[in-house]
Amino acid sequence: MKANDATMMRTMIKALLIAGAFYIGACGPTPAIPASAHTSSNSLFASAPDQRWFLPDGLREISALAVAPNGRLFAVDDEHALIYELDADQGGLMKTFAVGAPLTGDFEGLAITPTGDFWMTTSQGALFRFREGEAGQRVEFEAFDASLADTCEIEGLAYLASEQSLILACKQNQARDMRDVIALYAWREGGPATLWRTLPERDVAAAAGVRRFRPSSLDFDTRTGRLLMLSADNGALAELSPDGELITARALAPVHNQAEGVAVLPGGALVISDEGGRARGRALLSRYPRR
Repeated sequence: MKANDATMMRTMIKALLIAGAFYIGACGPTPAIPASAHTSSNSLFASAPDQRWFLPDGLREISALAVAPNGRLFAVDDEHALIYELDADQGGLMKTFAVGAPLTGDFEGLAITPTGDFWMTTSQGALFRFREGEAGQRVEFEAFDASLADTCEIEGLAYLASEQSLILACKQNQARDMRDVIALYAWREGGPATLWRTLPERDVAAAAGVRRFRPSSLDFDTRTGRLLMLSADNGALAELSPDGELITARALAPVHNQAEGVAVLPGGALVISDEGGRARGRALLSRYPRR
């Protein structure tokens, strides 16, 4: 057996073990459902989740969420390009497929276009496009560069259909005069990313009642056009208008140890994924109903 084939075999065995463990974990006791630390009547979503599920140990490094055109929920691993289909109604793992052998890296964002193209980004702005695979399949991909490696650390990706662009969020900017700014960039195939929106971090953090707001995930609410922006640092959620103006922000309850993924389900509910990690225990998936 070739080395690459052996690596792929080990990866897929891991995925199958995850699948089996998921159902065991989903049937166990769920954590308490607290309200968010700060709430706002302007938010589209309830202050407390109506469902929460533990994720299995193999998904501790869950990094991002995205919803396909047919409403199915997908997630990506932080270190390996393994794509997981999750059941947001029952808290189950539906299938796993790999991008490449799989690819390895620091994967920080996942987005799916209305035509079914999957996009994935690393913290350095390396972009990968691929199509959905069957369970256990290894899919081919195309690679692109947003040209942001020297600009900022990327942690968040969403697809803006009205502009046919990917929106990338900077967790930390390199330029000194941008250190206290939340910067969002737009990228279209054929050129480098360009600055799309900026907000003073202090304004967003103050509105949420937290010390810092560093984007960790993005998604658009298709009903209203709002951009939903999650912060893993200090656990907070901000909702922006289509023009990039801050509508509302709130702190999340302390149970959100490291909120790394956000997505809006077809019915309008919001889902948030939290990484686990050795010190924090198992990862979590939380669903907030729409108001």
